Amino acid sequence: MIRPVQLLLAAALCLALLAFPLEALSDTQLPALPAPSQSFDAGTIHVDRYGNGAKALVFIPGLSCGPWSWAEQITRFSKDYSVYALTLNGFDGRPYVPQQDPFGSFQRDFWKLLNERNIVKPVVIGHSLGATLALALAATHPERLGGVVALDGLPVFPSVAMSSPAKRMAAANALRAQVSAQTPAQFTAYERAFMANIGTIHKSLVVPTAALEAKSAVAAVADWVYADVATDLRPQLPHANVRILELMPYSTSNPYSEGQTLAFYRMLLIDAPEATVEPIEDARHFAMLDEPAAVDAAITRFLATASR
Repeated sequence: MIRPVQLLLAAALCLALLAFPLEALSDTQLPALPAPSQSFDAGTIHVDRYGNGAKALVFIPGLSCGPWSWAEQITRFSKDYSVYALTLNGFDGRPYVPQQDPFGSFQRDFWKLLNERNIVKPVVIGHSLGATLALALAATHPERLGGVVALDGLPVFPSVAMSSPAKRMAAANALRAQVSAQTPAQFTAYERAFMANIGTIHKSLVVPTAALEAKSAVAAVADWVYADVATDLRPQLPHANVRILELMPYSTSNPYSEGQTLAFYRMLLIDAPEATVEPIEDARHFAMLDEPAAVDAAITRFLATASR
């Protein structure tokens, strides 16, 4: 599931400093990202375009990530679609321009992107933080989207879903302070620990993915973490009148059963008129790396039936 608050707080740094085996347990490789046909900026968002299909897909990576996290899907779907892969402000080596409201700035620049590039009713596919941003877009202008696929990103940070607004804000402030205080070495170590324990089932992917995540500005990650944990989109979900598919990774390392986890995800999305939840089994948070065929198949089925 999405990064638990307790991990990101006191336990996160401790885990990051613990030694864990990095030897490859399989020959799994990080998929190569194809060369984009265009690269440009839309306000605070960096955009890479792939393919030239009549219909458009927009991929939004998660916290600390760039388009590399969606490389397999970009390669696959750019054969038939125009694919726009976004990089959020300050991630993946991009310059960080602090924003008072990261979610609001992203939405402003996203709609500007659609206007300026004449992108009509794209299906937005997001992971983690990127999935939460996709849900925010759906709740704001559902008529401008062809649908949303949210991979392990929910309308509220799950470990504070039952907390009061005050407690949620306190957690957001604590997280921002903790991440902000990390040195580059500590940040890299944290990313390795996260990927090893929660991110992926493939230990061979831990080091390369953590190295890519560590290219992000620590200040950017801290501010985006704050925005993510402080946000609760549930009151806005009744306005999200567009088809939403939530992909729920599930592995045996989850302390809850698959049925319990599925019920929790459905509860958080209950007010979205057209939301469904589908499990991706034998996968952790980066399900598109752990089970790319299952994720691709789920997206393909959704695209076949999504309102255009």
